[in-house]
Amino acid sequence: MQTFEPNYPREYVRGFTLVLLAAFCYGLQPFFAHFAYAAGADPVGLLLIRFSLAAGMMLLWLRVKRVRLPSVRLLGPTLLIGIGYAASALGYYSASRSTSISLAVILMFSFPAFVTLYAILFQSETASPGRLLSLLLACGGVVVATGLHIQGDIVGVAWALFAALSYGAAIIYGTARVPPQNPLVSATVILLGGALTFGCAWWLKGGSWPQTPLGWSACLGLALFATILPIATFVSGSPRIGASDASTLSTLEPIVAVCIAILLVGEEMSPSLLAGGAMVVIAAVLLSRSRGTRLSP
Repeated sequence: MQTFEPNYPREYVRGFTLVLLAAFCYGLQPFFAHFAYAAGADPVGLLLIRFSLAAGMMLLWLRVKRVRLPSVRLLGPTLLIGIGYAASALGYYSASRSTSISLAVILMFSFPAFVTLYAILFQSETASPGRLLSLLLACGGVVVATGLHIQGDIVGVAWALFAALSYGAAIIYGTARVPPQNPLVSATVILLGGALTFGCAWWLKGGSWPQTPLGWSACLGLALFATILPIATFVSGSPRIGASDASTLSTLEPIVAVCIAILLVGEEMSPSLLAGGAMVVIAAVLLSRSRGTRLSP
């Protein structure tokens, strides 16, 4: 994949805009999920549609471009990343349905803290004062957001923390076991792993489809505008500005999601939830700048 030197302002501005658009589109997930749930879908049904449509479109695009899937040696590990990502999505969508969207988003974006803590404990990375301060900030934000204001039930909080842990585990596994490859091919296989995961979940547990045309339109919008489009723009933009800046811009996603929760769903931001969210986002910015922890889908 072509890379761009940061000395070219035009390319940097283009990359900045593309990554910013990706973060905004990822933040639209609660918007589409809101209408799908209102039409009768549940998280398993909604995510099966999302991953299947997105994976199908990506496979079609690769076929048109005559781009091969990775070798068998890389296919299995990349599919495992997709399973981890699917588990994270299930936790996030289940949490946003049973507790407030704002709280689910805040807890989900504590994942850089889990990745950094694992790296310090098990990968002999330096526990610099800045990283330790960021970890304390993230943990404090989680405590403030959950301990002082829980709108919903403890199950939703557990789902959101499960989402953060699963996302962090997928990043750790992918970084250690999967060498760099074509990012769009990787994203396709990850989405395919998610589709297979929710296909198995549907077969074992069942799920609910949307019952109205509006609900199906929301599912299609989720696959197109909150999955395919941000994958393409992030993959195109991040090499132009570097992993650190791209990861920092990605923290716009929770801000967009929380704004949607306030404007669309009518959620109220209490002082404790606002303070905890700010602490988690600041910690995510600091830790992402030092690690560049972000998955394409």
